[in-house]
Amino acid sequence: MKIRKASTSDVSAIFSIRSRVRENHLSVDQLAERGITRAAFGKWIADGYGMWVADLDGAAAGFAIAIPREATLWALFVDPDFEGRGVGRALLRVAEEWLFAQGCNDISLTTDADPKIRAHGFYESHGWHCTGDADKGQVEYIKSNPTLSLFDFG
Repeated sequence: MKIRKASTSDVSAIFSIRSRVRENHLSVDQLAERGITRAAFGKWIADGYGMWVADLDGAAAGFAIAIPREATLWALFVDPDFEGRGVGRALLRVAEEWLFAQGCNDISLTTDADPKIRAHGFYESHGWHCTGDADKGQVEYIKSNPTLSLFDFG
């Protein structure tokens, strides 16, 4: 598996993955209603968002998007055909490390508040903690930079 920075040539693959996921599914039209369009990706790349694609077996297997000025993991999705092969874990690691390297001490994400979705167990198993803050059917998770705790003598 290779994790690489996304480019505008990846937009079609990203949209394909996003519209095929089993949980937190949104159609292309629903994404557009939220301002998530092909044109928006070019702007996000220019604005310094962290965007990565996981290539596996010659195909785009997943993607992640992070926003450093908001200290947020904004998106992480794996194509259903590649689930269970470490794609999400690899993308999460890259996005977390990048956000911490950008100077973010605490990072956050939101996911569906339904406790039955797999995202909860996935993020918790990777050191994220649910804050309990919920809004519009979403719940927040946070993670602190682990290197800062090495110097915390409090």
